[in-house]
Amino acid sequence: MKTALLQQNNLIDFGLVSPYNNDIWNICEWDIYKNATENYKANWKARSNIMNNNMDFSLCKNETIREELKYFAFYLLNIKKISISTFAEYVDRFKLLFAFVNDRQYQSILDIDTVDYERYIAINHKAVIDDGTVLNGQELVPSKRRNRLIAFLDYFKKIIYQYIESAKPVYEREVWNWKDIAPDEPGTSNLIFFDIEQPIMKQSIKDFLKDKLSNCAMKTAHRYLDDIKIFCSWLYVYDSSITSFKDVTRDILEDYFLFLRVESRFSQNKVNLNILNLSVLFEYGIVTCDNRFPDDILFLTDDYCFKTVHRADFYTNEEVAAIFSMVEYLPKIYGRILLVLHHTGMRIGEVLRLPIDCLKYKDGTPYLAVYMYKTKRYNSIAIDDYVHQIISREISRTQKHFSNAKYVFVNSSGNAFTHSTFTKTIKKCVAEHNILGRDGKLLDFRTHRFRATKATYLINAGHDPRSAADMLGQSCLSSLSYYAVATNQSLQKHMQEYLKKESILINSIGQVDENVIEDYENAHPLCNGWCCKPIELGVCDKINACLTCSLFKPSMEHLTTYRLQLSEIESSLSVANENGFTRMAEQCEKEKAALENIIKGLEERLL
Repeated sequence: MKTALLQQNNLIDFGLVSPYNNDIWNICEWDIYKNATENYKANWKARSNIMNNNMDFSLCKNETIREELKYFAFYLLNIKKISISTFAEYVDRFKLLFAFVNDRQYQSILDIDTVDYERYIAINHKAVIDDGTVLNGQELVPSKRRNRLIAFLDYFKKIIYQYIESAKPVYEREVWNWKDIAPDEPGTSNLIFFDIEQPIMKQSIKDFLKDKLSNCAMKTAHRYLDDIKIFCSWLYVYDSSITSFKDVTRDILEDYFLFLRVESRFSQNKVNLNILNLSVLFEYGIVTCDNRFPDDILFLTDDYCFKTVHRADFYTNEEVAAIFSMVEYLPKIYGRILLVLHHTGMRIGEVLRLPIDCLKYKDGTPYLAVYMYKTKRYNSIAIDDYVHQIISREISRTQKHFSNAKYVFVNSSGNAFTHSTFTKTIKKCVAEHNILGRDGKLLDFRTHRFRATKATYLINAGHDPRSAADMLGQSCLSSLSYYAVATNQSLQKHMQEYLKKESILINSIGQVDENVIEDYENAHPLCNGWCCKPIELGVCDKINACLTCSLFKPSMEHLTTYRLQLSEIESSLSVANENGFTRMAEQCEKEKAALENIIKGLEERLL
């Protein structure tokens, strides 16, 4: 840790009051011990026997670290709220740390190099321990975890570091907690800056992201930071004397581009995105006239030329069936979440953060009131009876066990699931049970593919793009085009409709004499016929109802138009019947009958 940070730490008052500010904690006199079960009391007696059944911080001779250790123990008991039995398991870890720091001169626990501590405990303990299996890519491999003694030190350092950081304004911290910046954006993580070696650059990046966060999502800020960090890490190795973006030249950038394309092993798309995001940082410097950046434009459009666009991939019916075939191996709540994803096409973050009061009704019809974290707006999502039952039953279950729960789907602690935990669990199940995709390989499970599947279904079922986009909560039609894919079956169906229309046009050639124009007395010409309503009756208030109106007179010159319109009506009627749109089907039936009569009458005149 940096010297300035350590000096600051020496001045920090943790504000502990009695009995937590004492060097010896007589735990057996505390309520946490008195109210514990006999089994937990026995655990404390057995583990703390090396300290006379007390928590003796006086064994740590370093006064500064002793105060940090007290605060950490206070945090475990009062903020983390661990049991006395769990706290007993930590006694040996505390005692080992006491012995380690007593032999060394440290200003703070943050000054300890974890590698040095690993070497210290390696004499009597293993640094890495076998821990079952873990999913690596698409295969299960043996899982390793660090010794609990080392993990304990890292956790201790993290808590002390967070306490120090919490005293600073949010945007001056080394870690920007997403709860402080974007509490309404779930499934995200903190922005971390302490691994950037160049202080001036670090501050420039913080200022840039603070500006960006006023109009972009937290996930977007993460992408900027991750890509800029790659450049900073490379630059530190390339030339550690460069401390400001001001000193970056075009030659340096070209060497960096070469590194990305040749040595980094990143995909072409990742390389282009990295360069693009880095260029946004430098453009920010020019626009804001920041003297920590070059005055000249260093990036060219050719530097990040995207050749391909990766589109969202939908699940086939067989893949959906395969996914739900493994539900029996997952916690039941996982199956319910998967069903909601599949039926609604919602984003995973929106499902995992569905508020407990999300279920609404309009004229007796249920719908979900959802806050779209990506577009930062509310949307009403129509649901069928099946999803309604899933949501309503889950709300009842959650409220029964957790009266103060904020979300519909919660874990055993009453908290929302995280995206990473949910996805990793299912991916591991995919590998364990050999769930295959359409390509014969292990299924590439991604929650966002359910969204693409729903969009594809809606479009191929005949929904117009605008209504499909509204159902999915898309802000624009171009966003919908990223997800929706025309299936072969749909293409064949629409090709038949196209060929049918082409046939109508071709067969109509020469049937109608161009000079045949009806002239009904006192009739008003329309775009597809004549209106015979008398002028004295006023303006017609039946908009677009001409085909079924008794005062409408068809025109021979529009025979081809009527035939094409009949084809469109038949397609709309098919969609309405398939989806149960009763009112739409009734209207289509009326217009279909009227058009058939009009066409029949005009064709008889041609004979």
